[in-house]
Amino acid sequence: MSHRNSPQKHSIPRLVTLVFVPLALNALLYLTYRDWSLWCFRWVEFGGFEDLVVGLRDLGRALPLPPEWVRYSLASGLWIFGVVSFLQMTFGPRSRAQACWILGILALCTGSEVLQWLEVLPGTADTIDVLAYVLGTLAASFWAPRLNSTAVRLPANYAQARPHLAAAGLVGFALLLATGAIYEGAVAELVATARRP
Repeated sequence: MSHRNSPQKHSIPRLVTLVFVPLALNALLYLTYRDWSLWCFRWVEFGGFEDLVVGLRDLGRALPLPPEWVRYSLASGLWIFGVVSFLQMTFGPRSRAQACWILGILALCTGSEVLQWLEVLPGTADTIDVLAYVLGTLAASFWAPRLNSTAVRLPANYAQARPHLAAAGLVGFALLLATGAIYEGAVAELVATARRP
């Protein structure tokens, strides 16, 4: 096999297309359209990016407002699509470990919506968000294997040599992004709810 056609050369565009682009679009929707009381905006302030994000939000206001399902549920679907795609690429062909990681992430996402519906967690449960999580998972499970016939080859085959560590790293980063969707005061509200008789 020539170096020009090696899997390593072709894995980077797949990684960008299937993982980084969906996660970046998720972040773009949040930063442009979501309420400033979300924790992700505290990270913006900490990093000193307020002017950049304010400019982005001004541009968003100048354009037609996307439907609510785009601003909220599509963002959720893009997030899980990127995460599941990475898991598909990291573990390569279908395996029990891959299935456990994917089902675990899906259960975590849909479970949070159920707990909001039960008023155990603060927030507004949304069946369209649940649908977005399920469809994002199914879409990634369908597309990632077809666009990526072998496991992604990160430098020194790191993902293939340590798939669980690579998966934990990406999932941890993605969950950190997801915590940006939590409103300020949500933890205090959760504690207050737990203390109610």
